[in-house]
Amino acid sequence: MNEERFKALFEQYLNDSLPSEDLLELQGAIQDDRYRALFDDLLKNAFKEPAFAEADDDARQSVFNAISSRINQQENTEPGNTDKRRLIPYRWLTGVAALLFLALGAGWFFLRNNDKGQRENTYAHNIKPGINKATLTLANGKKLILTDSLQGQLASEVGVKISKTRQGQIVYTVVSDNDSGQQALQYNTLTTKRSEQFQVILPDGSHVWLDAASSLKYPVAFKGNERKVELTGQGYFEVSHNAATPFIVKTAKTEVQVLGTHFNVSAYDDDRDTKTTLLEGAVRIKSTQAAAILKPGEQAVLNDKGQLTVNKNIDASMEIAWKNGLFDFKKAGIREIMVKASRWYDIDVKYEGRIPETKLTGRMSRNVDISGLLGILQFEGIKFRIEGKTVIVTD
Repeated sequence: MNEERFKALFEQYLNDSLPSEDLLELQGAIQDDRYRALFDDLLKNAFKEPAFAEADDDARQSVFNAISSRINQQENTEPGNTDKRRLIPYRWLTGVAALLFLALGAGWFFLRNNDKGQRENTYAHNIKPGINKATLTLANGKKLILTDSLQGQLASEVGVKISKTRQGQIVYTVVSDNDSGQQALQYNTLTTKRSEQFQVILPDGSHVWLDAASSLKYPVAFKGNERKVELTGQGYFEVSHNAATPFIVKTAKTEVQVLGTHFNVSAYDDDRDTKTTLLEGAVRIKSTQAAAILKPGEQAVLNDKGQLTVNKNIDASMEIAWKNGLFDFKKAGIREIMVKASRWYDIDVKYEGRIPETKLTGRMSRNVDISGLLGILQFEGIKFRIEGKTVIVTD
């Protein structure tokens, strides 16, 4: 390898365009003393902030660890598996933040104190990301706390067996059909708190992913000429096709009607807009004042004034990034970012003084401690302090 080859590989790595077969070559070159001076220059160019004016052994090691992590992730990924939770493109607006993302990918993070020139841990109490957990409320009012350790049959109601799989899903299986049809519907409610998420497979085979601070109310067994569920918060739906029985998702402000399709609904009480994003099939959105039919790649937005707008050719992958274990932002303001952080890390957010107008674009794993996310914000000039589980953004 010559210096030009080293520079080309490193540039591709920062731009997330390095072929997987070249990762080992770059990994070896980083540890080669022949390229130390060149590597230091590349680090200095990437870290343009004064705090990173000098490259050092820790900076070199962080990139080496990040590349090693990527290699291990690819080796542990089966051929053809494009699981985004493993293959994360570490991309951000600036070279500084991009390289920091690479370091975070290896679980390493530090900030240099501008005044003292010493390395320090910015976060006295690092806060862990959310987990697979939820509360299932049965028709009789009994509550079950669902965790990864809980498996097997949980309960049975009106001829339906309720079980939890090793994959972390609640599954409803019809074991008898002796009900005369005259009995009133019985409902279960799956609820997640902040920093929790869960999945459920409904009696008709429809699969629902439930995000943090959300709830889904649904019949233990669907009857009649419709399948209706009620959602607060955010859920991603893969609905089993049944032309004779439409599937309806009811939120506080809208109804989404489908036959069989994949879509995401975000309907948090503290969000101004209710958003429905279609990935496959077709859905009909209805509010008290308007209605619309969506095609794949379109999003219906109902604002707080009751106005319904359809956005075409959106990046639907961003809307379901949470379901794939990612944060994904495009020109997002600090409030938008911190709202998502508050739900996933179970933190409170306060603002002191003028709210920064910084807009950020980027993608990173949700499976990192809060230092990972806050570190990126700090690199982009956002100031904050942590008091217990409250993050205070300052000007």
